[in-house]
This record gives sequence, structure tokens and C-alpha cells, in this order.
Amino acid sequence: MLLLDYLFGPRYWANIIRTRGTANIEICSYIFTSPQAAEHHKAQLLKLRSYEYITTISFRSRNIPATSQHP
Repeated sequence: MLLLDYLFGPRYWANIIRTRGTANIEICSYIFTSPQAAEHHKAQLLKLRSYEYITTISFRSRNIPATSQHP
């Protein structure tokens, strides 16, 4: 695992959403450092009427993200 982190960077998660009433599908503006945080955000999205949750993706990046993160 440490070798993968070194070569490809740490793993991050993001939610894909669709704006209801449109065909717009986009990545949410929040990037999470744990799958639990992404699941918490998914639970919040499911309560909204403006957006529809599509899926959660994971990816690796060697770039350092901004320190602020959605709760």
C-alpha cells in the first residue's frame, strides 16, 4: 500500500451528481480523503431535491489538495 501511495499518490473519493430536471451530470465540488466522508456526503445528497446521487468514484493523485474539506 505504501508503494502505491508513493508511486501514484494517496487515494481520494468524490461523488458524481445530476442536477434534477436536467441532463447535467458532474463531479461534486468536494473531494474526500476517506470513503466514510464520501458516504456521509451521499447521505446528505439523498435528502436534497436539487441533486440526484449517481455514484462515488475513487482516484489517486500526487497533487496536494486544499486543506479545507466538506464536513
